[in-house]
Amino acid sequence: MPPVALEMSAWKYRRLMPKVLVSKLRLVQTENILDLVGNPLDQICSRLAKTPYQKDILEIPTQQFSSTLLEEALLKNFIKTVDEIACCSPKGIRALLTAILMKFEADCLKAILRTKSAELEPDQAMKYITPAGRLSAAKCMDIMKNSSSIRDVVKLLSDLEYGHVLEEVLPEYEKTGLLFSLEVAVDRHVYGRIWKAAKKLRGLDGRIARAIVGLEIDSVNIKVILRFKETCVGEDLARQYLMPVSEVFGAAELEGAVRAKEVKSAIEHLLDAAKVSLARDHQHLLMDVMKEYVTHKSMSHLEALLERELLETSLRMLKRYTPFFNVGFVLAFLNLKWFELRNLRTIIRGAEEKMPSARTRELLVLSS
Repeated sequence: MPPVALEMSAWKYRRLMPKVLVSKLRLVQTENILDLVGNPLDQICSRLAKTPYQKDILEIPTQQFSSTLLEEALLKNFIKTVDEIACCSPKGIRALLTAILMKFEADCLKAILRTKSAELEPDQAMKYITPAGRLSAAKCMDIMKNSSSIRDVVKLLSDLEYGHVLEEVLPEYEKTGLLFSLEVAVDRHVYGRIWKAAKKLRGLDGRIARAIVGLEIDSVNIKVILRFKETCVGEDLARQYLMPVSEVFGAAELEGAVRAKEVKSAIEHLLDAAKVSLARDHQHLLMDVMKEYVTHKSMSHLEALLERELLETSLRMLKRYTPFFNVGFVLAFLNLKWFELRNLRTIIRGAEEKMPSARTRELLVLSS
């Protein structure tokens, strides 16, 4: 980057980067997260009270302590961190961060759909739901208590745009019974908003944002193609949910994967496209996907791998962009903070349900 451009970029980020750098240093280390597994709830709380979550945990009334209140304290810390970063961000990046927060709402909404499909009781369901953004803990509980079906859930979301998004694909879900079609519709809507915000950024920020967001969108595209291949659903339906926006997987590349005869050949087609584009992160992702598929031939394993790969990519982004003033470092940090929250909630739920330590570790999304 030319010296003048670097100086302007540094000036634009003069408030933001120190905030993100400090927040990054405050992340709980992987070994410390693993050390929490298998401990009773009170010990987990005691250990977390010695971390950057201290202030939020100490605000929990001692006589009312519960796993739910502990999880709410962790969520409060996440929301506060994101708000502080957004307040320090330049206008365009603030708009992108606002859109990205919808990604966490989408995770919450998909958990609501899954637990309702599984017919879990509200209190039990909330153990698997991480409230986010406009889907507060109270809102999530209200939805779970006042719905007896997926259609009821959609109606109760009518005050948010997700209600309209899900209403459009509800007939397809009721015809096929594929909950995945609802989940992908939510992803498509959210990532469409994020991509639109990323496209508004100019220069280096714009290129980096589109590369990072494009990789996440392609991860969703891979999931869509492989899921529909496994369920043998028609190609036309699969095409409806794809987002051919990145420079690596355009319409032609995704179409070739959709037409592939089976899962393995679809992965091979996408891997070839990534090699042609010299897209290192895509190649790394797809080589791991191929290895996982050949070993297990399980979609649940593949989807867990795709989540872990997003974490690994975020860690690489932190190293790649640390010397510079740009949006890449910010986006990577937010992913890491979200995975930290999810892992801690998984450990808390494991302790509450007296889950075997080995099973809890399996559910964590950690770097290899």
